[in-house]
Amino acid sequence: MAKIAPQEYRMVAVGDLEPHPDNPHRGDVDVIVKSIKKHGFYGSVVAQKSRMRIVAGEHRWRGAVKAGLKHVPTVVIDVDDETAKRIMLADNRLAEYGEYDDAKLAELLSGLPDLDGTGWRDEDLADLLDDLGDDIEIVQDEPASPRPAPAPTPAPAVEDLDDEDDQPDVQDDDEPEDDEPEDEGDDVGPAAASAPPPRPKAGSTVELIVPLTAAQHDEVTGLIADIRSRDGEAPLAEIVMAALRTHAERQR
Repeated sequence: MAKIAPQEYRMVAVGDLEPHPDNPHRGDVDVIVKSIKKHGFYGSVVAQKSRMRIVAGEHRWRGAVKAGLKHVPTVVIDVDDETAKRIMLADNRLAEYGEYDDAKLAELLSGLPDLDGTGWRDEDLADLLDDLGDDIEIVQDEPASPRPAPAPTPAPAVEDLDDEDDQPDVQDDDEPEDDEPEDEGDDVGPAAASAPPPRPKAGSTVELIVPLTAAQHDEVTGLIADIRSRDGEAPLAEIVMAALRTHAERQR
């Protein structure tokens, strides 16, 4: 059964703490210092009571020392040496199992006036936005080339044979002979000329390219990510169709 490890909260002088000699993790202390100077030191360091060795937050402690702090908030836990090592390993490792919602992250970073003290750089945000742009293609807003009208499909030739002598039926003399078939292609009215392109066959797919401004692209990308985070990895086509149906219903 889960339990809370015995611990107490103290303000401890930075010189009374020492890093664990077996800690294999190496962090960027300078980035932490920037965060401390921007936001102040928040949270706490975790130390083993018997030795005052840091088992979690060593680089936060190093950042505090480099930033000139004299004391840091410390959670002191009463555990043996083996448990201290296990906690240290878990603290380093468990965060690696997480992942980012890239669209949400891009939205958060883009909404800040600057990225100072966040650990993120403008280059990171640019790369993130480039990766998110792969789902939707941005093209220049140019008029589309008209598609040619579909050619009429000729009716299949059918040979009508007489049941008795298997000879072709002879045209009745009373019926007028059609020497020259009508040229259907020349008699195209305005309605036919403006008809939409032919519907794709069942089971086939076609590509729909929508011109977007950069701002629209960012908004669409964020909306799609929100929908997928709520409904799972829905195909982009289903998301677009649902949005169009909703818009059409509102216009009725």
